[in-house]
Amino acid sequence: MKLLSEPGTAAPVECPYLPKHNFVQDYFFAMDLDEYEYGVLLDAGWRRFGKFFFRPDCPGCRRCIPIRIDARALTPTDSQRRVISRGKNIIMKAVPPVPSDEAWRVYRNHSTGQFGREVSKENFEQTFFDKVVPSLQSEYRLDDKLIALGFLDLSDKGMSSVYFAFDPEWAKYSAGILSVFREAELVLLSGKRWYYMGYWVPGCQSMNYKSRYTPHQLYDWELKQWVHSDEHPAVK
Repeated sequence: MKLLSEPGTAAPVECPYLPKHNFVQDYFFAMDLDEYEYGVLLDAGWRRFGKFFFRPDCPGCRRCIPIRIDARALTPTDSQRRVISRGKNIIMKAVPPVPSDEAWRVYRNHSTGQFGREVSKENFEQTFFDKVVPSLQSEYRLDDKLIALGFLDLSDKGMSSVYFAFDPEWAKYSAGILSVFREAELVLLSGKRWYYMGYWVPGCQSMNYKSRYTPHQLYDWELKQWVHSDEHPAVK
Protein backbone atom coordinates (compact mmCIF):
# COMPACT_ATOMS: atom_id res chain seq x y z
CA MET A 1 0.00 0.00 0.00
CA LYS A 2 1.22 3.46 -0.87
CA LEU A 3 -0.04 5.96 1.70
CA LEU A 4 -0.66 9.38 0.16
CA SER A 5 -1.64 11.19 3.36
CA GLU A 6 -1.53 10.72 7.10
CA PRO A 7 -4.84 9.50 8.61
CA GLY A 8 -7.08 12.25 9.91
CA THR A 9 -10.55 13.01 11.23
CA ALA A 10 -12.83 15.34 9.28
CA ALA A 11 -14.75 18.20 10.85
CA PRO A 12 -18.43 17.47 11.65
CA VAL A 13 -20.97 18.01 8.87
CA GLU A 14 -24.70 17.44 8.58
CA CYS A 15 -25.42 13.70 8.48
CA PRO A 16 -26.51 12.52 5.02
CA TYR A 17 -28.48 9.62 6.53
CA LEU A 18 -30.16 10.77 9.74
CA PRO A 19 -31.73 14.21 10.30
CA LYS A 20 -30.51 16.33 13.22
CA HIS A 21 -27.31 14.31 13.47
CA ASN A 22 -23.73 15.31 12.78
CA PHE A 23 -21.45 13.13 10.66
CA VAL A 24 -17.75 12.66 11.43
CA GLN A 25 -15.42 10.36 9.55
CA ASP A 26 -11.86 9.14 9.77
CA TYR A 27 -10.03 9.18 6.46
CA PHE A 28 -6.79 8.83 4.54
CA PHE A 29 -5.66 8.75 0.92
CA ALA A 30 -3.83 5.74 -0.51
CA MET A 31 -3.29 3.63 -3.63
CA ASP A 32 -1.64 0.39 -4.80
CA LEU A 33 -3.32 -1.88 -2.22
CA ASP A 34 -3.38 -5.64 -2.77
CA GLU A 35 -6.36 -7.87 -1.99
CA TYR A 36 -5.15 -8.77 1.49
CA GLU A 37 -4.47 -5.17 2.50
CA TYR A 38 -7.87 -4.07 1.27
CA GLY A 39 -9.51 -7.02 3.02
CA VAL A 40 -8.03 -5.90 6.35
CA LEU A 41 -9.58 -2.46 5.85
CA LEU A 42 -12.97 -3.84 4.77
CA ASP A 43 -13.08 -6.05 7.83
CA ALA A 44 -12.48 -3.03 10.04
CA GLY A 45 -15.37 -1.03 8.57
CA TRP A 46 -13.51 1.05 5.96
CA ARG A 47 -14.87 2.02 2.53
CA ARG A 48 -13.40 3.98 -0.35
CA PHE A 49 -14.16 6.21 -3.33
CA GLY A 50 -11.18 6.72 -5.57
CA LYS A 51 -8.08 7.21 -3.42
CA PHE A 52 -10.21 8.42 -0.49
CA PHE A 53 -10.67 5.82 2.29
CA PHE A 54 -13.13 6.55 5.08
CA ARG A 55 -15.19 5.15 7.93
CA PRO A 56 -17.67 6.85 10.28
CA ASP A 57 -16.48 7.96 13.71
CA CYS A 58 -19.42 9.94 15.01
CA PRO A 59 -19.33 10.65 18.78
CA GLY A 60 -22.12 8.77 20.51
CA CYS A 61 -23.46 7.17 17.31
CA ARG A 62 -22.64 3.82 15.67
CA ARG A 63 -25.64 3.55 13.36
CA CYS A 64 -23.62 3.32 10.12
CA ILE A 65 -23.16 -0.44 10.27
CA PRO A 66 -21.06 -2.33 7.70
CA ILE A 67 -23.03 -5.19 6.14
CA ARG A 68 -21.90 -8.20 4.13
CA ILE A 69 -23.88 -10.99 2.46
CA ASP A 70 -22.90 -14.65 2.61
CA ALA A 71 -22.80 -15.43 -1.12
CA ARG A 72 -22.75 -19.17 -0.39
CA ALA A 73 -26.19 -19.04 1.19
CA LEU A 74 -27.90 -16.00 -0.38
CA THR A 75 -31.58 -16.85 -0.89
CA PRO A 76 -34.01 -14.60 -2.79
CA THR A 77 -37.42 -13.64 -1.46
CA ASP A 78 -40.45 -14.14 -3.69
CA SER A 79 -40.27 -10.55 -4.99
CA GLN A 80 -36.52 -10.81 -5.59
CA ARG A 81 -37.08 -14.07 -7.45
CA ARG A 82 -39.50 -12.28 -9.78
CA VAL A 83 -36.83 -9.65 -10.51
CA ILE A 84 -34.32 -12.38 -11.30
CA SER A 85 -36.81 -14.00 -13.68
CA ARG A 86 -37.67 -10.70 -15.37
CA GLY A 87 -33.98 -10.06 -16.01
CA LYS A 88 -33.16 -13.50 -17.38
CA ASN A 89 -32.24 -12.04 -20.79
CA ILE A 90 -29.86 -9.48 -19.30
CA ILE A 91 -26.27 -10.60 -19.75
CA MET A 92 -23.76 -9.67 -17.05
CA LYS A 93 -20.05 -9.73 -17.76
CA ALA A 94 -17.16 -8.78 -15.46
CA VAL A 95 -14.36 -6.85 -17.18
CA PRO A 96 -11.36 -4.76 -16.13
CA PRO A 97 -12.43 -1.19 -15.33
CA VAL A 98 -11.76 0.88 -18.45
CA PRO A 99 -13.40 4.27 -19.18
CA SER A 100 -15.77 4.29 -22.14
CA ASP A 101 -18.40 6.57 -23.62
CA GLU A 102 -21.18 4.04 -22.96
CA ALA A 103 -20.18 3.63 -19.29
CA TRP A 104 -20.15 7.40 -18.91
CA ARG A 105 -23.61 7.58 -20.54
CA VAL A 106 -25.12 5.15 -18.04
CA TYR A 107 -23.50 6.85 -15.04
CA ARG A 108 -24.53 10.34 -16.22
CA ASN A 109 -28.11 9.29 -16.93
CA HIS A 110 -28.34 7.55 -13.57
CA SER A 111 -27.02 10.60 -11.71
CA THR A 112 -29.36 13.06 -13.41
CA GLY A 113 -32.41 10.77 -13.62
CA GLN A 114 -32.26 9.33 -10.10
CA PHE A 115 -30.78 12.20 -8.10
CA GLY A 116 -31.09 15.31 -10.27
CA ARG A 117 -27.33 15.68 -9.95
CA GLU A 118 -24.96 16.93 -12.62
CA VAL A 119 -21.63 15.07 -12.72
CA SER A 120 -18.36 15.58 -14.55
CA LYS A 121 -16.69 12.99 -16.74
CA GLU A 122 -13.32 13.82 -15.18
CA ASN A 123 -14.59 13.09 -11.66
CA PHE A 124 -16.26 9.89 -12.87
CA GLU A 125 -12.99 8.59 -14.31
CA GLN A 126 -10.91 9.60 -11.29
CA THR A 127 -13.34 7.96 -8.87
CA PHE A 128 -13.79 4.62 -10.58
CA PHE A 129 -10.84 4.02 -12.87
CA ASP A 130 -7.72 4.98 -10.93
CA LYS A 131 -5.76 1.86 -9.97
CA VAL A 132 -6.19 1.97 -6.20
CA VAL A 133 -7.21 -1.59 -5.28
CA PRO A 134 -7.78 -4.71 -7.43
CA SER A 135 -11.17 -4.18 -9.02
CA LEU A 136 -13.68 -5.23 -11.67
CA GLN A 137 -16.45 -3.56 -13.63
CA SER A 138 -19.70 -5.48 -14.05
CA GLU A 139 -21.57 -4.70 -17.27
CA TYR A 140 -25.26 -5.50 -17.78
CA ARG A 141 -26.42 -5.68 -21.39
CA LEU A 142 -29.81 -6.23 -22.99
CA ASP A 143 -29.68 -6.90 -26.73
CA ASP A 144 -26.04 -5.80 -26.55
CA LYS A 145 -26.97 -2.37 -25.15
CA LEU A 146 -25.30 -1.37 -21.87
CA ILE A 147 -28.13 -0.63 -19.42
CA ALA A 148 -26.30 -0.80 -16.09
CA LEU A 149 -22.86 -1.19 -14.60
CA GLY A 150 -21.27 -1.81 -11.23
CA PHE A 151 -17.85 -1.24 -9.71
CA LEU A 152 -16.43 -3.98 -7.51
CA ASP A 153 -13.35 -3.95 -5.31
CA LEU A 154 -11.64 -7.28 -4.65
CA SER A 155 -10.39 -8.50 -1.29
CA ASP A 156 -8.94 -11.83 -0.23
CA LYS A 157 -12.34 -12.87 1.20
CA GLY A 158 -14.83 -11.36 -1.20
CA MET A 159 -15.92 -8.39 -3.27
CA SER A 160 -17.13 -4.97 -2.25
CA SER A 161 -19.83 -3.14 -4.20
CA VAL A 162 -18.47 0.39 -4.54
CA TYR A 163 -21.22 1.79 -6.74
CA PHE A 164 -23.98 0.66 -9.05
CA ALA A 165 -25.62 2.72 -11.79
CA PHE A 166 -28.43 1.97 -14.23
CA ASP A 167 -29.99 3.90 -17.07
CA PRO A 168 -33.45 5.03 -15.83
CA GLU A 169 -34.85 4.11 -19.26
CA TRP A 170 -34.56 0.48 -18.13
CA ALA A 171 -35.78 0.93 -14.55
CA LYS A 172 -38.51 -1.72 -15.00
CA TYR A 173 -35.85 -4.42 -14.72
CA SER A 174 -34.86 -3.39 -11.17
CA ALA A 175 -31.23 -3.83 -12.11
CA GLY A 176 -30.04 -2.83 -8.64
CA ILE A 177 -31.74 -5.87 -7.12
CA LEU A 178 -30.64 -8.12 -9.96
CA SER A 179 -27.04 -6.98 -9.55
CA VAL A 180 -26.79 -8.27 -5.99
CA PHE A 181 -27.53 -11.83 -7.11
CA ARG A 182 -25.42 -11.66 -10.25
CA GLU A 183 -22.45 -10.20 -8.41
CA ALA A 184 -22.84 -12.65 -5.52
CA GLU A 185 -22.55 -15.41 -8.13
CA LEU A 186 -19.35 -13.73 -9.30
CA VAL A 187 -18.02 -13.85 -5.73
CA LEU A 188 -18.59 -17.61 -5.66
CA LEU A 189 -17.03 -18.14 -9.08
CA SER A 190 -13.90 -16.39 -7.81
CA GLY A 191 -13.67 -18.83 -4.91
CA LYS A 192 -14.59 -16.20 -2.31
CA ARG A 193 -17.48 -15.91 0.14
CA TRP A 194 -18.49 -12.37 1.10
CA TYR A 195 -20.30 -9.65 -0.83
CA TYR A 196 -19.81 -6.33 0.98
CA MET A 197 -22.59 -3.75 0.58
CA GLY A 198 -21.23 -0.79 2.48
CA TYR A 199 -23.20 0.65 5.38
CA TRP A 200 -26.69 -0.22 6.58
CA VAL A 201 -28.20 2.62 8.62
CA PRO A 202 -31.21 1.68 10.79
CA GLY A 203 -33.75 4.47 10.56
CA CYS A 204 -32.62 5.62 7.11
CA GLN A 205 -35.25 4.63 4.55
CA SER A 206 -32.89 4.77 1.58
CA MET A 207 -30.63 2.17 3.25
CA ASN A 208 -33.37 -0.26 4.34
CA TYR A 209 -33.05 -2.38 1.19
CA LYS A 210 -29.66 -3.72 2.22
CA SER A 211 -31.06 -5.75 5.11
CA ARG A 212 -33.47 -7.55 2.75
CA TYR A 213 -30.70 -9.77 1.41
CA THR A 214 -30.16 -12.77 3.64
CA PRO A 215 -28.29 -14.26 5.28
CA HIS A 216 -26.01 -11.38 6.14
CA GLN A 217 -23.60 -10.32 8.82
CA LEU A 218 -23.19 -6.93 10.50
CA TYR A 219 -20.03 -5.39 11.90
CA ASP A 220 -20.07 -4.75 15.64
CA TRP A 221 -18.06 -1.58 16.23
CA GLU A 222 -17.61 -2.34 19.93
CA LEU A 223 -16.47 -5.95 19.52
CA LYS A 224 -14.55 -5.08 16.32
CA GLN A 225 -15.83 -8.20 14.59
CA TRP A 226 -18.59 -9.44 12.28
CA VAL A 227 -21.63 -11.08 13.88
CA HIS A 228 -24.80 -12.70 12.56
CA SER A 229 -27.52 -10.13 12.05
CA ASP A 230 -29.71 -11.45 14.88
CA GLU A 231 -26.79 -11.09 17.32
CA HIS A 232 -26.10 -7.43 16.58
CA PRO A 233 -27.19 -4.83 19.17
CA ALA A 234 -28.94 -2.79 16.45
CA VAL A 235 -31.47 -5.57 15.79
CA LYS A 236 -31.80 -7.25 19.17
